[in-house]
Amino acid sequence: MDFIKKLDLGEDKKKYLLDLVRKLEKIMEPELFAHSVNTMEFAVEMAVSHKEVENLFELCVSSAVHDYGKVFNTEELTRLARIHSPGLSEFELGLKPLLHSFVGDFLVSRDFGINNKRILRAVKYHTIGSRDMSVEEKILFIADKVEKGRKYEKVGKLRSLAVKDINLCLIEVYKNTIIYVINKNSFLHPDTSRIWNNICGGN
Repeated sequence: MDFIKKLDLGEDKKKYLLDLVRKLEKIMEPELFAHSVNTMEFAVEMAVSHKEVENLFELCVSSAVHDYGKVFNTEELTRLARIHSPGLSEFELGLKPLLHSFVGDFLVSRDFGINNKRILRAVKYHTIGSRDMSVEEKILFIADKVEKGRKYEKVGKLRSLAVKDINLCLIEVYKNTIIYVINKNSFLHPDTSRIWNNICGGN
């Protein structure tokens, strides 16, 4: 966690992040924990390259906890989603790979006492995105898909693009994600086309 100690944050915030990461390490499987830390580290790298980031601390927190929902099984996530995300359709409840994000904001708030709305929103939308993502939300969305532990064709090019142009990289990462889902013959979230059109400059 040396990179956390080097962050341009107050000592209290760095201590909070280190404590949070240690808690996650005790809860998560090693592979998931490594992914969470790698996501935070790359998000920081992107933030340093793009001065538009308003709150590095919030970005670090949301990056660290974005996949916390994955420590719960599908049955529990579905149960919680029915209670705490009542607007979800039965179709959405059947999108198992996305369940951890649908209730991620609730779980992070419940289990870590995090109530910052920007952090919770970033966690909630890190899988499918939204039509009005903030810079920090875009960074988390991208970092989650291209952190150094990811191994797939074109990921190196996407990492390079991420530190140069967030919006162009967002288009390429979103495109890559859609193609990946289609190639697996899996379902796309109903909002996918609307979000795609939006990030490409449409409405």
